[in-house]
Amino acid sequence: MEQKQALIVPEQIHLLVMEVVQQKIDALAFKKQKQHQLKVGHKLMHNLKEERVKMELAFSFEDESKKQLLFFQIDFHFQVDNLSNFYQLKQENQPVFYAPMIATLLGISLSTARGIIFEKLQNAGIKNVLIPVVSPQKMLIKPN
Repeated sequence: MEQKQALIVPEQIHLLVMEVVQQKIDALAFKKQKQHQLKVGHKLMHNLKEERVKMELAFSFEDESKKQLLFFQIDFHFQVDNLSNFYQLKQENQPVFYAPMIATLLGISLSTARGIIFEKLQNAGIKNVLIPVVSPQKMLIKPN
């Protein structure tokens, strides 16, 4: 498949809405645990006609027995000028997006979520919990 090589212009990406859809904080249980396992998931939705993309991120902190201690679902709504430059329509008119554009939106979302989660946990009495810096490109690679 031939990929489009459109230039990503930051000023053409508009973050319209940030929404904390779900939040669970069990501060006491979290503080009692010495180790926490962070799991991050993402989901992409789109409205091609309106040039809109929604990036849904889910963050789950679990203890050693996989009991959920903290959970956040945060949605990020973007409008991308000239969105049609960043996908190709394939079978059944389904878009296949240009990976660097999705990685860019994922990077913006992750960085913003890091600050939101940090602040919410600080306010709940849980100090200095930082979501690690990760490669959005690596997050887009499907595991074997």
